[in-house]
Amino acid sequence: MKAALAGGILALSLLLVACGDGDDRSDLDDPRRREIGGVAQLAVGAYASVGPEALADYMSQGALEQCPKEQLQAALAEGPVPTGFKQLKDVDFNGDAVSATITISTKDGDKDINWIYVEEDDNWRISDMPGLGNCG
Repeated sequence: MKAALAGGILALSLLLVACGDGDDRSDLDDPRRREIGGVAQLAVGAYASVGPEALADYMSQGALEQCPKEQLQAALAEGPVPTGFKQLKDVDFNGDAVSATITISTKDGDKDINWIYVEEDDNWRISDMPGLGNCG
């Protein structure tokens, strides 16, 4: 009986590992992913509380050169305005840049948006997001 139970548990465990839930556990445990998630949560919270100008504290130097703090309100006017942060997902480490989808709460419901991050001075910074191209 014990051998059958152990065999059943082993088979179930192998099935769960093979099927999975779409999440790569090693990716979820990656400290860079947690750091990027922290930046996303802080940036969205600042945007929701203060406005788009607050994003400047979380943006890369290159992004700020492209879109200075004073121009963020106009540049992001067409995009969804967050009321809160929901989750970080689909993090893709690709060379020097990291692409991540974040889900934000808005008055019209949850929205997924893609932000690009780069590492500057041992900190992750937002280097691109929808709307930054509207600066200038």
